[in-house]
Amino acid sequence: MTPSSTVSASASLLKGRTAKAVVGELVTASGNSPVTKVDITARSVSITVRSGSSPQVWTWQRGRITTSSQQSAQTVSRPFNPDDFALDELDRILEIAARAVGSSKNQELQILEYNQGVVLMSVSTRPETRPVFFRADASPVTTVDFASTAGMTEALRDAVGDDTQVLAMAYQPGKGLMVDTRTGTDGIVLRRTRSTDLPAWAVERRGDTSATLFSPSDISPSVLADLMTRVPTAMSKPGEASKLSFTIDMSDNRSLPTIHFTLGTTTMVTDLEGKDITAQVR
Repeated sequence: MTPSSTVSASASLLKGRTAKAVVGELVTASGNSPVTKVDITARSVSITVRSGSSPQVWTWQRGRITTSSQQSAQTVSRPFNPDDFALDELDRILEIAARAVGSSKNQELQILEYNQGVVLMSVSTRPETRPVFFRADASPVTTVDFASTAGMTEALRDAVGDDTQVLAMAYQPGKGLMVDTRTGTDGIVLRRTRSTDLPAWAVERRGDTSATLFSPSDISPSVLADLMTRVPTAMSKPGEASKLSFTIDMSDNRSLPTIHFTLGTTTMVTDLEGKDITAQVR
């Protein structure tokens, strides 16, 4: 039996309430199968679900719901609940995305796994522009300035994720803020990186899993942001601030982590309040 829709065939799919209602109908039509992808355009809404050996695509277009079995790269994507995403704020999401790229032509919103189980919303346009990413609560993933409190706060939140204990934090110009956590395998850590203009991504790599853990909540974004500009001046290299890097860990065997700054061949160590303790740890 072909599922029917209660949404008008002439309804605007780029309105939050309409899009949310249509996605709900498609999920119901699929038998509440695990959803791995959502696509919303001005012309149609579709969801990809796990169903048997191949993904099933359910589509709403002009008031009709249809389904098809298609091979898709999304078969390995982590399922998610579309209700966890603020689709009712679609209007605002599209406005923010349009301002970010300077275009609102043929906008398309997708929800799917970005990396390592992290599912995000993204908006792209045709002709193609760079995608603009949004979290489940509709907050945009912005371009961050690591020397500002707001930028460092967002970077720390994204790089730390849900972890309550970490092995190390580091910042490198051109790469961004990196956080290492244990994976359960000796010698292998999970490094999550938040760059200037992309959502955080994670990759497993070799690392010291025996290092002492610490709580990321001990790290103050405002102190770090301040040190990003203050430390180069203290090193008598204010013009080279963009080359500053740092590492935060428990390698100095103190009760709290220390921050090791490097600028060229010059190093400086501070405590978490930004006090210079270089002489104390050498």
